[in-house]
Amino acid sequence: MTLGSKVLKPIMWIYYSRLLKKKVFCITALFSFLTVSLFLSLKTDFICSLSFLSFPEMSSNLVPRESKHMLPFDNFCFHPYEKQFSTQRIEVNLSMNDLELTAFIGQAENIAIGGAWTPTECWSKYRVNIVIPYRQRQEQLRLFLHYFHRYLPLQQIAYRIIVIEQSAENEFNRGKLFNVGFVESEKRFPSDCYIFHDVDLIPQSLNNIYACTGMPRHLSSAVDTFNYQLPYCEILGGVVAMRSHHFRKVNGYSNMFYGWGGEDDNLYFRVSQAGLNVIRFEPDVAKYKMLRHIKEIPNPARFQIMKMDREIYSAEGLNNLNYTLLSYELKPLYTRIFVHV
Repeated sequence: MTLGSKVLKPIMWIYYSRLLKKKVFCITALFSFLTVSLFLSLKTDFICSLSFLSFPEMSSNLVPRESKHMLPFDNFCFHPYEKQFSTQRIEVNLSMNDLELTAFIGQAENIAIGGAWTPTECWSKYRVNIVIPYRQRQEQLRLFLHYFHRYLPLQQIAYRIIVIEQSAENEFNRGKLFNVGFVESEKRFPSDCYIFHDVDLIPQSLNNIYACTGMPRHLSSAVDTFNYQLPYCEILGGVVAMRSHHFRKVNGYSNMFYGWGGEDDNLYFRVSQAGLNVIRFEPDVAKYKMLRHIKEIPNPARFQIMKMDREIYSAEGLNNLNYTLLSYELKPLYTRIFVHV
């Protein structure tokens, strides 16, 4: 062995020893990071699963409508699907056309002009305004109206369907349309309970009572396109029920989300910042079918907008809402409010 190799050997040994230690450290750190991430993910999923209420808990969590008139208790509707679990389903007519919908209008009972219905034989404990943001989804709107005007009367819910249609000039703004729907509805037919509803979602269980709970309620927590699983805890999209004073408390939706995505996660943030919790019922109750539609391109700026809005949400929403009312019309099956936002 030469003198050079004798000197080089211990140096190389020290070098490779340190390199090995670095690799072990990196592998250990990576393993620890993945373990913590997995733990947090599982913990979040576990907490989410625990927060789902069972069907027997529904009746005690639903909030009856506020009324200035005292009525005898025996005059209240029975609301059978609130108390007894059912596997009954209503058919979704996926081929519904304008002629069939017109025929349905002629056959439907007790639907008032503007898409309002209330039981005639009893006093419904629940009354809701259902607000739908809309633009160029005629096929889905036909299916929605045909389905819900058969679905909700079975639940003995007093309701009105309000479609907020956006003009063509700007990108679609779902959150702002919900705010407009709330403000315009409060002017004309106020309610203490609002359901903010996408036009492409159809409930599959009659036990999914369309009423508000003591806290904001995420009705559509089990959608077929997500394999009837909640994608993540901090989502509050699709179908949401809120009492009117809670909606004011969170300052409504953000008005800044033009394009697809972001406003539903932002609503969850607003609800949590207001000290409110989100109520969800078990998947067997909260199952929804999503109607076919062309997938929207996500707004690439939605995450930046979410970050920005978290700093100004108390001053951005219902309290700085601006829009132009273009027309107001009472249709046979819904109230149409056409706006520029």
